[in-house]
Amino acid sequence: MSNYWRMQAVAVLLLGLMTASAAMAVSTANPSTRPATTDNITGSPAGANEFGNLSIEELLNVEVRTPAGLTATDVRHLPVDVTVLDARDIQESGAKNLDQLLEDYVPNAQIMDHNAPEVDVGFRGIISDREDKYLYQVNGITMNNRMLFGANNEREQPLMGDINTVDVVEGPASATYGSGAIAGVIDVQPYTGLTFQGADVTVRQGVVDQYTSSELRYGRRLSDTSGLFTYFGFAQVKGADSPLYFGHSYPAKNGLPAYTPGEPFSGGPISNVGESAFDAPWYRAHVDYVDGPWEFWTRFTQDGSDTRPARNIYTSTKSSSTPLDTWLQGRDTKNQQFTTTGSFKKDLSSAWNVELAQSYDIWLSKDQRAGVSVSKPTRSAYENQLFSRAIATWTPVDSQSVAFGTEYSHLWYHDPPTSDQLDNTPVVTTRDWQTDTFSFLAEDQWKISKRWTTFLSVREDKNTYTGWLLSPRATVVFTPTKKDTLKFVAGEAVRRQDDEDIWGQWLRTRTYADPETLKTLELSYERKVTDQWTVGGNGFFEDYDAVGWNPGAQEASSLGHFQIVGGELDLSYRTKTTRFTLSEGVSTLLYASVPAGAPAVSQGISAAPYGFGNDLANWAPSITKIAITHDFTKKWSGSASVVYYSGFPGGQDYANYAATIASPPGGVPLSNPNYSTSYGPNLYLNLGMEYRASEHLTFRLDGYNLAALWDPTLSKRNYILRTSEFSVQPASLAVSVRYRF
Repeated sequence: MSNYWRMQAVAVLLLGLMTASAAMAVSTANPSTRPATTDNITGSPAGANEFGNLSIEELLNVEVRTPAGLTATDVRHLPVDVTVLDARDIQESGAKNLDQLLEDYVPNAQIMDHNAPEVDVGFRGIISDREDKYLYQVNGITMNNRMLFGANNEREQPLMGDINTVDVVEGPASATYGSGAIAGVIDVQPYTGLTFQGADVTVRQGVVDQYTSSELRYGRRLSDTSGLFTYFGFAQVKGADSPLYFGHSYPAKNGLPAYTPGEPFSGGPISNVGESAFDAPWYRAHVDYVDGPWEFWTRFTQDGSDTRPARNIYTSTKSSSTPLDTWLQGRDTKNQQFTTTGSFKKDLSSAWNVELAQSYDIWLSKDQRAGVSVSKPTRSAYENQLFSRAIATWTPVDSQSVAFGTEYSHLWYHDPPTSDQLDNTPVVTTRDWQTDTFSFLAEDQWKISKRWTTFLSVREDKNTYTGWLLSPRATVVFTPTKKDTLKFVAGEAVRRQDDEDIWGQWLRTRTYADPETLKTLELSYERKVTDQWTVGGNGFFEDYDAVGWNPGAQEASSLGHFQIVGGELDLSYRTKTTRFTLSEGVSTLLYASVPAGAPAVSQGISAAPYGFGNDLANWAPSITKIAITHDFTKKWSGSASVVYYSGFPGGQDYANYAATIASPPGGVPLSNPNYSTSYGPNLYLNLGMEYRASEHLTFRLDGYNLAALWDPTLSKRNYILRTSEFSVQPASLAVSVRYRF
């Protein structure tokens, strides 16, 4: 089917979806709630969720442990900002994958595409071409690849049926979870046999953005304190055949036609957006068994993408022996990860609680550099990790709670899939090594009075190839009324460089690589206006000594000193039938400098140190988000989300700077004078409709990236570092059917 007819099909189906939405809206003057006998998200009997019958005010007072800290507290007193997304948010949002869920709901979170290897996520102005600025966790166990890729797993899979809740820490969290939590933490909590009972199967088909997925899950409560949950998801992902744009003009070369900015590339076949690596299917499997204080779970994932080519197809010279279709190939990176974990959590007395965890993780990668890097060999890398954690909490009185503990990690590495650091002269030939990391952590929570609470958190990490890394944090919470909450947070987050980098430097120089640090100050305010309405806002200051990719040197190194200020405003409305969120996030560069004597193009964060502009090159200064879900009747519900990036003026500033360089490297934006389309605003519009035909059968229709119907370049996704280049996120549809047995 041609793209033209695909677009017409999307438009027709979208019109039908909007018409149905309008028809349902007519009947909402007195909307009915869902059937009381069944939890429509989990398929569980009503009341299976232990908090299901609590009021909103009671829920706010329930003490829980989250990625925010080590000691238990209620939602109002969390020591850092956390966005909590529950099963209903996940199901009714219609989000294709976790990336879209984060982009729709987490204030000041941003998504960018990447030529090698996959999509990047950032928070509050901090983003990287490696996913090493935040931690991705499952049940509190960090899943990051420490060797190089960071949190580059699971997020793009159109498989989310195993997820019960997602907690997102916005801002530094190294004081709790250590190296890598510079920008935040994403903690996924899958279902257990206590939170999901029954069995169902879900099938989803994507149109234009082509994928077919199937998910099967089963949960059984064996007793009041024990249960079994199993999940298996499968997806065949073809992606979307959408236009690719460059910002700079190029003459005919390498068998390619001349390219003019503003026109889609048409020089030959390229991979689809989001296409799976090596045409391999994506999998996710999760098994959880809980029995009182014991929990055992095992998780397996397979994913990875075939990326699109960058402008190197014009700027490099193709050999006569390289076929054109090979030259245009992107980079295939397939990931597999297997994790098994056992944990023990128990109240030993009214004052003492202990948490123990033991985990083993296997990460495998197959990396094939084709196209302009066809001379580099295909590599099969692995990283294995043995991880242990022990945390004790002492609560001698109601006003005082102290947590303290230790963690230990042993890692085995083999042949990094991207070893630019090791390949640089002098070449590091030893590609197998091991490391140990010892960590000590503590937190004190003091409820000084009904109005004042303080948190003091500290953590130290020592890796084989680093010195001691200290991450402290202090939080003061003031609750002058039942409706108002103020928080002040001050801390420093520290990250060791990726383990491939610190290994290479140690072998060459017998010195430790510089760590990355982020000092922060934050003041936030939240008011519970009514039982339904909540409004809040914050302001933050980040003092950032950055470490990352150096485009000129083609390696990771210290990039410079940057100061970022910003804030977020958010508004939420929640009832039994409606959920509405609106947020506005702002991140502005205040100061930037590079190390003395640094060569040209020594970092890609901003062109400000070189005298061009005063913005972040890879961040939209303003990000606006609106998301709403509504139950029209017992059978019908709808969803809508809008995400607006104000543009990338810092990317254009960097392109202006790059134009003054005789031979600019490939990892920076580059565009013709006065060309600005790449740096303009981005708009992502999604609509969905769900119909519950019976207690057993549910149908859902979702339309994604619908702004592309009237302006394809508005619905674009810029590439990190190369913000002058982008792929269109085409308007697409997904139809899903769920059957509950």
